Amino acid sequence: MDNILSSLIEVTKVPISIYYDANMTFFSSDKIINPLFDTFQEHVINCGLLGKEIQLTNTNYYESFLSIPFIQQNKRHWLIIGPTVYNLPTKEGVVQLLTSINRGYLKEEFESYLMSLSIETSNQLIEIGQIAYYLTSGTELNIREELKFIHQQQDTEIEWKQSSYIANVRENSYYHHDPLLERRIYQFIEEGKVQEIIPYHQAFRKRDDFEYGILSRKSELRSQKNIAIATITLATRAAIRGGLHPEDAYSLGDVMIQDLEELNSISKVDWFREKILYDFAELVKRHHQQRYSRKITQCQEYIYKHIYESDLSVSWVAEKLGLNPKYLSNLFKKETGMSISEYTQKVKVKEAKNMMLYFNRSITEICNTLHFSDQSYFIKVFKRHTKMTPGEYIKKNRFDPY
Repeated sequence: MDNILSSLIEVTKVPISIYYDANMTFFSSDKIINPLFDTFQEHVINCGLLGKEIQLTNTNYYESFLSIPFIQQNKRHWLIIGPTVYNLPTKEGVVQLLTSINRGYLKEEFESYLMSLSIETSNQLIEIGQIAYYLTSGTELNIREELKFIHQQQDTEIEWKQSSYIANVRENSYYHHDPLLERRIYQFIEEGKVQEIIPYHQAFRKRDDFEYGILSRKSELRSQKNIAIATITLATRAAIRGGLHPEDAYSLGDVMIQDLEELNSISKVDWFREKILYDFAELVKRHHQQRYSRKITQCQEYIYKHIYESDLSVSWVAEKLGLNPKYLSNLFKKETGMSISEYTQKVKVKEAKNMMLYFNRSITEICNTLHFSDQSYFIKVFKRHTKMTPGEYIKKNRFDPY
């Protein structure tokens, strides 16, 4: 069996190991150890992989694992597939993670570790797991059906929690934070604005009028986990609105709920809640970037970052990007279906919406800030993109947060 599993690892490049009675058996020639842990055993235990049910887990460290418990000689073993990665994180994401756990000095080692891991989708991990399980136990296992059953149980539990939450709020009359400010955070996810989301969320939580609702009477930890589940639900919807495929968004939400349930302290749940927002925004950002060529992505990013500047003409943007204006204009139209000026107007209108809803700016202030020639022209552009006037938009959205 050892030789067969070693051959499977050689083909797939995915580590496979078996955990039993505090001992770990590796079937690959190289032991891939996360530098944040002293041993692989410590890593496995920290990530909560030794449960009673099959787990398809994305860890807090950007890794993916498939853990399959099985009984042999009346004792429980765990077949561990991984670590792998489903997508490499940005350098900013790595820095943020290591800073949050005071391990910034391991940046180079941790990045090298992630680069050494095989990139696998959940489906690929499941396929490898089914083969490895058959080779190990001699019996077949439909991992997808097992995971589906587990998720259905979790969905039922979540629905019950949501119903309990509503009753709890009604009975105790808890006050909550401003939904418009919360909406701003989820809009960042929808737009893939990774850099803005965490600082804004942290500032939002420091407001004097901020208070989370209470979602569990008996346990503060349970209450914070329930709030995080609500965060996952809202972030999933925002990511789908941002263009992410629903299956990808729901899959990420599922594994996040699994990871969340393994946390054992309020501080970890609090950190994980920020990770939820960041990871969904990062996924949407990557989705947006993959849609267009690098030149067009750079052009869009330049316009977004300099939207308050007076000159965003094609010639000016092209000069800043070191491109020929005609070439950039034609390429932009070909890939996006709109001209650069139309895209700039679209970004300005979106920014104007934010200024009206979240900062109570007047039309005069918006025109001056976003460099519209006059109010009538601004209203004309706004109506072209939204099918309503600024006044109608405010009336419809200011008290309708979702």
